[in-house]
Amino acid sequence: MVPYPYEPAQLYLNNTHVGEIRVRGWEGSWGYGEFRPNHEFSKFAPIFGLWSLLLHAADDERDLSDSASEELRRAEYEMDAVRAKLYLSNSKEWRDIAQLNIDGALVEWKER
Repeated sequence: MVPYPYEPAQLYLNNTHVGEIRVRGWEGSWGYGEFRPNHEFSKFAPIFGLWSLLLHAADDERDLSDSASEELRRAEYEMDAVRAKLYLSNSKEWRDIAQLNIDGALVEWKER
């Protein structure tokens, strides 16, 4: 079942509730929405923040240096090592997340 757009959801990282998501919709196998972190997200913010900075640097420069490319890969490995789950409040459903990207208030995920 695909969540209804604008459905509220709770994001859990490594079994810790880290914030709320307002589901905005789906594009193919990816869901996306707005993320409102709580204080627990501060434990994970450096991982996602570094990834976001490097990703935007790649957009700006087209070609990242070898060291920046390696740093981006490391950030992606760290993000992928975090166990993410989404709890859909209206349908009372748990969803396992295979890949999660958080870029400021924007969030996108791919389910397992």
